[in-house]
Amino acid sequence: MNAPGSGASRTGERVRVGRVADLPEGSQTSVRVGDQNVLVIRDQGRFYALRNLCTHQNFPLEGGPVEDGAITCPKHGARFDLETGRALRLPAVKPVRLFRAEVEGEEVYVSPL
Repeated sequence: MNAPGSGASRTGERVRVGRVADLPEGSQTSVRVGDQNVLVIRDQGRFYALRNLCTHQNFPLEGGPVEDGAITCPKHGARFDLETGRALRLPAVKPVRLFRAEVEGEEVYVSPL
């Protein structure tokens, strides 16, 4: 079995992230989807996938705190809604790109919208 985030199980642009059981609540896992680094977050029992770059200065979002359905960039504090990608706090004004996160059986997959 591939480790979460390995991106090794691909079908076209669809990427296997890992088993649901291996991605606990609050987890953040990055995978490659095509040429994009995508951050997969499990928050309040749901999986979200977004480009792993803050739209303010292209700093990785991975490791930023997740609270109330949003992630905060660890570098400058910009905040993004996990559901819509919308920038919620300056200095970011542009939304972050979203990806589709799907659970099939016991596996989590990510693909472009």
